[in-house]
Amino acid sequence: MKTISTIHLFIFLFILLSGCMKGEKVDQLFHNASIICLDEKNQTGEAMAIKNGKIIEIGPERQILNKYRSEETFDLEGREVFPVFSDGDLHIDTNKQWNSVFLEEIETQELEQGILEVFVHGISNKKLIELEKFASKMEIVWHVYLTPSKQNLTYIRMLKKRRKNSNLVVAGFTIANENESTVLEACSISKSKSLQIGLNCTHGQKHLPLIIQSLQNHTLDHRWFVFNIKQIDAKMIHLLETNNIFLCVNSTNKLTFPIYIFGTNYSSNKLLENVSNYSKLNQLEFFSTLKSITNWAQYLSFSEKTNGTLEKGKNANFTILAAPINLQNENTYTYAQSCYWKGKQIYSME
Repeated sequence: MKTISTIHLFIFLFILLSGCMKGEKVDQLFHNASIICLDEKNQTGEAMAIKNGKIIEIGPERQILNKYRSEETFDLEGREVFPVFSDGDLHIDTNKQWNSVFLEEIETQELEQGILEVFVHGISNKKLIELEKFASKMEIVWHVYLTPSKQNLTYIRMLKKRRKNSNLVVAGFTIANENESTVLEACSISKSKSLQIGLNCTHGQKHLPLIIQSLQNHTLDHRWFVFNIKQIDAKMIHLLETNNIFLCVNSTNKLTFPIYIFGTNYSSNKLLENVSNYSKLNQLEFFSTLKSITNWAQYLSFSEKTNGTLEKGKNANFTILAAPINLQNENTYTYAQSCYWKGKQIYSME
């Protein structure tokens, strides 16, 4: 009887330990959340498993917690989780010196809003050099569009490949009221370096036929950031589409474009504070409005296959909000509770 009891005891302990060890081990588990994936099906979930900086699975609470185990398990107490936000059109005071204190102040303002990527237009060569000194020490990713000045054209032409490090990406040129030869040179370099054209329609719409002609029949995946737009002739739109130019638009218009991008315009503005008004101006639904600062923004950096939505296999880049987003109330402002980039916490309000 003693032998049998011992065997039964071992069997019981084995079953108990097996039960405790069940589930695939992952690096992190986030649960008791309202996860808004912003994928094509606009799916939602309650829990998320992460391993090696990528999303393993998102789903119902019990399903994820029964299937996976982790030493780092976080109860989000019902908070909303979104893909990290992108500031698609950040304007920075060019009259100030871009030193570490000034840039860190801007970075803090962006992080508090759950923003980990910013797109900045009209950067002079002097400001680019100032930004390069400090960008590698910062947390957010800077995508900069340069003015097509002689210095910047020379700078880009001398690069063997697209200038990129973990925190600074030279994305392309901002075209405004430059002369014809400068516009053509900027387009030529953009084609050879796989850069983008940002068109300020307030001053640069006159260059539209010239740019189209320069880029005509190109084979690159070229994406055009168009802003301050009011109306572009339908024939021009047809030319852009037939010449493989993907339009990314960040202001109100009555035309049909592939995607909309939204930005703060100025660092003193609040991105989420203006989302409600932006949604009404463009007559966008809830999910579409949020995609304008998440998923769609990734098309500007050619990163939509790895970032921008919360899906299995994509990078675990997400923002946990301190309170729910309310698009109906323009006076309601929401702060980020924390931000993660590839599973690593970049920011926390605590």
